[in-house]
Amino acid sequence: MAEAEFITTGEVLLKSDRNQGNMVVLKESEDSKRYFLMFIGESEMTAIAKEKGFVDPKRPLTHDMYLSILERAGVTIDRIEINDMIENTYYARIYAQIDGELVDFDSRPSDAVALALHVKCPIRISEKLMRRELTPEQVKEYESIVKTVKF
Repeated sequence: MAEAEFITTGEVLLKSDRNQGNMVVLKESEDSKRYFLMFIGESEMTAIAKEKGFVDPKRPLTHDMYLSILERAGVTIDRIEINDMIENTYYARIYAQIDGELVDFDSRPSDAVALALHVKCPIRISEKLMRRELTPEQVKEYESIVKTVKF
């Protein structure tokens, strides 16, 4: 099986919408037309917002505690990869160096992103999970198609 192609994100955006919920948007760069979007819960939003400097919790969050333990044990996080979607659920892997060996662990993508932001390691996303922003012309075209469809 061929190895999947990945892009490395440089931009992590948080959005909260009363109707849609909490979202994380990952992009290669600020002006990139491609993006990865996932919906997350309140605790995951808080963890990522903390790492972005938007909130300052009084006590350590769960990922802070885990990272403290790992650091004390000499484990370093190398990178994270959001690599698949199965039945509308995203999957991620955390790659870490343990005693000179690169090992990987299954993770929820939102937890992996919080860890990656904390340790400032690469966040990689499978090309197949990336979406492309529509141009205004494409949006108008799709809107006109939807208006003509009879249900």
